[in-house]
Amino acid sequence: MLTILAWILKELAWPYCIMVVMCFMYVKFSALNKLSRSSSKQNVLFITAHPDDECMFFSPTILSLLREGHNIYLVCVTKGDYYGLGDIRRKELQASCTRLGIMPSHVTVIDDDRFKDGPENVWDLDGLGERILSVIKRVQAESIITFDKHGVSGHTNHISVYKAVDKLFQDKQLNNINVFVLETTNIVRKYMSFFDIPCSSLFNMASFVSLPSEVIKTWQAMAMHNSQMVWFRKLYIVFSRYIYVNTYKELR
Repeated sequence: MLTILAWILKELAWPYCIMVVMCFMYVKFSALNKLSRSSSKQNVLFITAHPDDECMFFSPTILSLLREGHNIYLVCVTKGDYYGLGDIRRKELQASCTRLGIMPSHVTVIDDDRFKDGPENVWDLDGLGERILSVIKRVQAESIITFDKHGVSGHTNHISVYKAVDKLFQDKQLNNINVFVLETTNIVRKYMSFFDIPCSSLFNMASFVSLPSEVIKTWQAMAMHNSQMVWFRKLYIVFSRYIYVNTYKELR
């Protein structure tokens, strides 16, 4: 972790200088976290496709909901075995979730041969829906959070997760459960870093913004995915808006 932070500070110092100036804006806009706010604590289930999705795309929401006292669960469809590192990546996922604050017993990896990791693999949506529904029932999920139909990065597996959840929703199998999908933005906004916070917060009523301390926690959690920390992911965790802010649409 120290090596990663040293690399960022050395090679990309200017975003950090700006970040110091922007800290007060973080605190101000963090008050706009509106998704799943209620007087009672909820069981919220995140549905992802690969280990590291929880850090790269959903960490502002996870950390905000934990701060509000909700019970967070995660189901990851694959163990990330595209390059044969599945067993390593499963352990990295557990370490990452622990760093974020998700209890190990609240993390499920499906790892079914019908749902192989890889952009060229076509998943059985009915079968995936059945597996997801079993987790929903087991954890008694009251809200579900997952990808939208574009999958943020356009990854086939991300989109398949959305399609499986949407099919459950359209088939009326998610009665009394709120389903929120993570908004995919255009390429410019995607890499605007924290500069996208005002736009996201003002134009989307379901938004989550990470405080500066939570951004650092996200970096630390991402560092647990050591097998994935190639140079472009180091750039991603600095410049991607999804490290700083999440916006959602609710399925209706």
